[in-house]
Amino acid sequence: MVDKLDRTREIISNTQKNLRALQSSKAKSATSLETKLFKVLKKIGVEQSSYHGGSLNGKDIKKVMDNASYLFDEFSSILKSGKRSNCELSDDDIDALCRHFQSVFLLWDGAFSYARKINPTENDVIAYQEFVDAAVIGHVSLGLTITTKVHLMLKHVRWQMENIPGGLGDKMEDWVEKQHQMGKQERARFRTMKNLQHRSDARARIVHRNSDPVVIAQTLKVDLASKRKFKSETRDKEGIESKRERERHTKRFKALDDWDIIKQENEYALTLMGLLLTDTAKPKAEGSTTRGGRGKQSDGILGATI
Repeated sequence: MVDKLDRTREIISNTQKNLRALQSSKAKSATSLETKLFKVLKKIGVEQSSYHGGSLNGKDIKKVMDNASYLFDEFSSILKSGKRSNCELSDDDIDALCRHFQSVFLLWDGAFSYARKINPTENDVIAYQEFVDAAVIGHVSLGLTITTKVHLMLKHVRWQMENIPGGLGDKMEDWVEKQHQMGKQERARFRTMKNLQHRSDARARIVHRNSDPVVIAQTLKVDLASKRKFKSETRDKEGIESKRERERHTKRFKALDDWDIIKQENEYALTLMGLLLTDTAKPKAEGSTTRGGRGKQSDGILGATI
C-alpha cells in the first residue's frame, strides 16, 4: 500500500513538472488570441500575476462579474476575428457561447447581490431563488464543475436567508480577504530583513500602530482636513456610481428574462430545470421551512449531483 502511494505521488509530481514545462514553452505573440484576451482583462484591473496559470483569485473574479457584459462582448469580437480557417464554430456559435457565459455571470451576480442583503425581505428571498436556479442550470449546461460553493448557494443559502437573524449580509468574510492583502503588503515591505525575529517584531509594531484607535482617528482627521473638497465632482461621482448600479441591476434581470426564453427553447436546460424544481417526498430537514416562494428544491438527479 505504501509503495503504491509513493508511486502515485511520483506520477503526480512528474505530471505537474511536465505541465509546467509545457506552459513555459508556449510562446505568446503580441497578436495571439490569448494575449488579446488578457489585454481586455487588464483593462478592468485584473492583474496578470493573478490569472497566470489559468486561475483567478476572488477579487479578480468580482471584477470579471462586475464587467461581464463588456468582457464577453469584447471576447466574442476577438474570437471571431482571430478564428482559424478550419474552425468548426461559426460566428453565430461564438456569439451564442459568449452570450451564454455572459448570462451565467450576470445570473450569479444577481444571486450574490440578494444573498448579501441585510434583513432580506420575502421578495428578496424569492428573487434570490429565481437567480440561483437559473445560474446553476446555466452553469451545469456549460459543463462546468459543481463545486462546494455552488452546492451551498443552491441548497442552503435560501434557508439561511430566511432563518438566520439579519440574513447573511453582515456575516461576509470580506475582512479575511482584507487581512490577506495587508499581510501581503507587510511581507513585501519587510522582505529584505534577514533576521526573522527583527522582521516579526517590525511587522507586529506596524500592526499595533495601525490598529490603535487614537492613531486611526488622528489619521482620518488629517486626511479630512487636507483633502480638497469639490462638491460638483463629488456629486458627479455619486451620480456615475448610481447610474452604473442601476445599469447593472437592469442587466441582471434582463439576463434572467433571457434565460427563461433560452430554457424554453433548450430541451436539456428545461429537463434540468424540471429536475431541480420538482419536489420529492423526503423527511423535513434544513430548508424545509420557508416563508413563501417556490419552496424547497429537489434532491433528484441534479440534487444528487450537487
